[in-house]
Order: sequence, then structure tokens, then C-alpha cells
Amino acid sequence: MGRDQAALEDVLRHLRPARARIDLDRLASNYGALQRLVPVPVMPVVKADAYGHGALPVARRLLAAGAPLLAVAYVEEAVALREEGISVPIVVLAAYGPGQERVLRQHDLTPVVSTPRTLEGVLTPSREGKRPLKVHLKIDTGMSRLGFDRDAFLAAAQRLVQASGVELEGVMTHLASADEDRDVTGRQLDRFDDAVAALATRGIRPRYVHACNSAGLAQRRETHTLVRPGLLVYGIRPRPLSPEVDVRPVMTVSADIALIKTIPEGTPVSYGGRWVAPRPSRIGTVPMGYADGVPRTEAMRDQGALVVRGRRVPVRGTVCMDLTMVDLTERPEVAEGDEAVLVGDDPDAWQVADWAGTNAWEVVTRIGPRVPRVYVEEGRVTGVQSPFVRA
Repeated sequence: MGRDQAALEDVLRHLRPARARIDLDRLASNYGALQRLVPVPVMPVVKADAYGHGALPVARRLLAAGAPLLAVAYVEEAVALREEGISVPIVVLAAYGPGQERVLRQHDLTPVVSTPRTLEGVLTPSREGKRPLKVHLKIDTGMSRLGFDRDAFLAAAQRLVQASGVELEGVMTHLASADEDRDVTGRQLDRFDDAVAALATRGIRPRYVHACNSAGLAQRRETHTLVRPGLLVYGIRPRPLSPEVDVRPVMTVSADIALIKTIPEGTPVSYGGRWVAPRPSRIGTVPMGYADGVPRTEAMRDQGALVVRGRRVPVRGTVCMDLTMVDLTERPEVAEGDEAVLVGDDPDAWQVADWAGTNAWEVVTRIGPRVPRVYVEEGRVTGVQSPFVRA
């Protein structure tokens, strides 16, 4: 990430003409909008390689924007950030393996205790780490995934506050339908608040009380002292329910048209010949396929589109592992080398998700690692990450 502009542009010239452009200024702006939305600290979630955006550069930019702590899913993700010099608190949200308590202590990580085994693990005396191990305790209020039921949650909290070498820094739950159902979410939050109030009657008042993901911000309670948005940080609004906040997509995935050929009427295109030209047609081949994150679905073949020169052009034929074909018959001005956008401002992640039969989270997280991540600030390329080069 330290090379000058000319060197970075030279790196890009020697890579396949496809990229996921990451606008770090938009990232910082989104974070600022979220922080202004709520009167409590915002802990951005950078799991799954920052939702496919690149965990390290994203983490660094978020910290520069004022993020006081970060969240990941797994211990390995947190350790990778530590090894690159990220020193702020990192909360590990998901379950972890029996041998990882030592790693948590060594790297001063904050695990979420969400199973009986992890509870016993953090309560076991350890010589690792110089400070008490800070933990967050999870209650299951309706996700039926990780977390303790109410009684076990209260008992676990009591044990944690009485133990040496451990600090109960936070309590949390996870919302199952915050982007879909306000009533279900409200009932989950009621259960959570009831459990937090029960802790208070026992004199247990953790520093952090949190439940709200991106969609959940719309229903944050006064009792919550931390929020943990993911999708909104990257500029994608949950749907159909989302808080009112102005964010813009951080990632734009595109590739340059490699070839344009004119084919006669009746010519099949791509594997299986599932699209046949109904007239003489100009077909553009884009060097990006399902191994890169382009959906290989009937909906993508029949309804999907890429954007070239500001207008959508339809996908034609089955999406290949490495290549996608588009119809340029109505676009005589389009030339080889023009950029074709898969996802960004248009089409946005939800539109691509509709073609893929999935959701926006999967669209951005499945952009393949061989697509270079190109980091941009103030209109300038400031970094490139690829399995084939790191600059």
C-alpha cells in the first residue's frame, strides 16, 4: 500500500483488466453517517475480509475515521489484523475452537462467549496474557443459533464477574429479522432488555450492551451502549427495512471488454447454446465470470445486465467460469476496452442479488479473490491487493 501513483498504475497494467474498486473516502463517509445516527460507539464489522472489500485497508481507514473497536467472526481474522499492527480492541463474534483460548489471550482479543464449552474455557485459569481477558456474553433471544437461554445467561454472567483473570465487558444478542420484521425484532429486543435488567438487579452492569446490526439501528433501544453495523458500513442498505441514513456503495466491480464480434442471426452463444441470436448481433466478451462473482443463474442469463458507458447491456448466454457475454447490438458506440460494471452504484448489490437468487451480503462477499482490489482515495489509487501482487 506504500507505492507511489505511477508504480501502482504500472502494477494494474500488468494484471487482468478486471478490478473491484474500493472507494475508501466513501467508506469513511458511511462510517461518519452511522456515527452521527446514534449517540453510542459504532463498532464496524470487518469479518469475511471486510465483506469482500479487504480487511486490512478497510480496518485502517475505519480507524482513521474514528472507529474505537472492530468486530470479526473468527479468531484467525483477528490475528491477521493484529499481525498487521491493528491494536484497537477486536471482538470475535462467532464460536471458536477449544485450543484458541490461548491465542485469544496472547493477542489481547475479546471473544464472545456463546456456548457452555467456551464459557468453561475462559474460566479456566491461564498464564497467557498480561491483562484480564475481556469477554462479551451472548444470549439467544430468537435466532436459535449461538447463545445461552435466559437462565443460563444470567448464571454465566454471575460466574464471569466472580472469576479472576476475566472481565465481563459486554453482553449481546443477535437479531434474526431486523431487516424483515419489526414486530419479531421488537420481541427479541424486549427479551434482551429483560435479561439486561435482570443482570442489573444483581449488580452486573457491563460497559457494552449491544444487539443492533445494520437494520437493527432503526430500533436501537436507549439501553444499548454499542452498535455493530456491517452492510451499511459498505454502503448497502438492508431491505426492506433500513434505518434512514445516507450511505453509498464502497465497492465497484468491473472488467474491460476484451472482444466485440458480430455474429449472424441464429448463432448460439456460450455453453449449451441457451441463447441464440434472433438477428445479427454485436456480442462483447467480458473477462469476468462466476469464479469472480458473476451469478451463474437462469435469471442472470435471461434478465441480468452489466453497465457500459452509463447504460445497461443485457447478458447473453450462460455465464462462464472466467467470461461473460453481453449484447451490444443497440450500442454501436461501445468499443473494446470499455469498462463493464457488474455491481456498484448501478447495478447495485441488491439488483445483482435478485438475479442471483440471494442477498446483497452474498453478492459482495463472493467477489472472487483473483479480482484485484484497487483502493482509491481522493480520486487516486493508493493501493492494490491481489493474490498475484501486493502493492
